[in-house]
Formats: sequence, C-alpha cells, structure tokens
Amino acid sequence: MRLPAGGIDIFYIDESTDPDLLVMSAVTIPFLRQVEGLWTVVWENHLNDIQDWRRRLSRDHGIPVRKELKGGKLAAGRGRYLLGKHQLRRPAAATAYVSALADTAWLPSRSIITAAGTPSTTLYGHGRLEAVLYALLQRMRTACEKTHRLGMVFFDEGHGEYRQLYRKARVCLPTGSRTGDWGGGITTRNLPLDNFVKDANIKESEHSHFIQLADLLSYAALLKLRGERSTLTDWQHALGLSRLYDVVPVQALNIFASAADPQGLVRLG
Repeated sequence: MRLPAGGIDIFYIDESTDPDLLVMSAVTIPFLRQVEGLWTVVWENHLNDIQDWRRRLSRDHGIPVRKELKGGKLAAGRGRYLLGKHQLRRPAAATAYVSALADTAWLPSRSIITAAGTPSTTLYGHGRLEAVLYALLQRMRTACEKTHRLGMVFFDEGHGEYRQLYRKARVCLPTGSRTGDWGGGITTRNLPLDNFVKDANIKESEHSHFIQLADLLSYAALLKLRGERSTLTDWQHALGLSRLYDVVPVQALNIFASAADPQGLVRLG
C-alpha cells in the first residue's frame, strides 16, 4: 500500500443506541500531512485543540478535564460531572452539552460523519448493525478518496464485532450509486475499504477525548431523531435536547455524506 499524496486521517467512532435507533458518529482528525515539503505528524496540533476544548468546558461548567464524557449521562444530569463529585442539575447539564457541541469550530472542515438506522434497517442485505456501520464506512471511504488520503480507524473498546465487520468491509463493501444505477442495471458495486489500513484499532474511551466527542455527537443525533419521532421523555423535550446536534458548527459537518439531509446525517430509515 502506497502513501497517497493527501496523507493520513484518523477516524474515531462511537455509537449511541436505544431499542428503536442505532446512531454512529465518526470524528476525522488529520494525522500525517506534507508541511513545507516534508511529511509531518500533525495529530498533536489537534490533540492540543481538543485539550483546550476540555479546559474551556472545565472553566465554564466545572467538568474536570479528566472526567470521561458520556452523552447519555451528561444529558440526564448523571455521572457526577460537577467538579467530578456532584451531579449537575438537568438544566445545567443541558447547557454544558450545548456549550460542548457549539464549541467545536476548531475541528477540521467536514470532519463529522453520522449514520443512523432502526431495527428494521437493511442495506444491501445487511441488518441494523452492519447496515449503519457499512453506511458510515462508505462515506469515510469516499471522503478519503476525494482528498487522496489513507484512513485509520479507532473504535471504542468493547465492540469486537465492529473490528470483524471492518475486516469484511476491506474485502467487500457493497455501495450504491447516487444516481441509483452504476450502469447496465447494476445497483450496487463493490468498493472495498482498500484506502484504509489493514485493521481497525480499539481504544478505551476513558483515555480518548476524540472518542468521547464522537459519543457526544452520536447521542445528540439520537435525541434529534427521537425528537422527530416524538419519543423524547417529557424532561428531554422540555430542555430542548432534540436541538443538541443542531448547534454543531456546520463547517465541521460533512454535509456531503447525505444529499437528503442539510447536515449530512445519513438516515437509513
């Protein structure tokens, strides 16, 4: 495998789920770029950015930098986020969540991709989990292809099935055409994930700010979809939690991931 001209990107992936929905978000972070004609590891620049993001969250909302962020816990006012000892009241927790997502303009352009499905979702013969992950991988592959980059993946620990599906996708990843046809009546084409490295990596979310951000994004998207389905709880509705995903700066969203959604959110039905 040759190193393409655009360098290497890392995709950090996490998911949020309930009995009716599965949402997966990927955060794209540059790893290797040519700088003044030399290949340079630029990942640490973005690590500094996300550390500064956590420091602002600590300064403004009392959430310690080392405290692991979980979207479900933060939105519900659980997890003892206030100073690492106390529970945030739900209105304060909602304000902190909004602040965290609104303060992501430091992310590279088009760095967030989100895909969602339901228990009945199918995609080219694949069911819910495979369908949503494969839809996400398809968009990641396209993003790397367009920018002439090699991709690497980090999944949250505890999802060995994701690594197995990733390995399958490197061999066979059925992909549809935006026009609905590849020509000759062929509706799908195998575009394997061959512009990604051989295997996916596993990372404990506790030790990765980037995976924690992916978790916040996927849960915010889950609440957005619940709001559209009128399945939010009364307190979630009262706090306007269906609008969390909408505060993410649009330049950070890969709006080309789905032509059917202004935020690029891939909805598999």
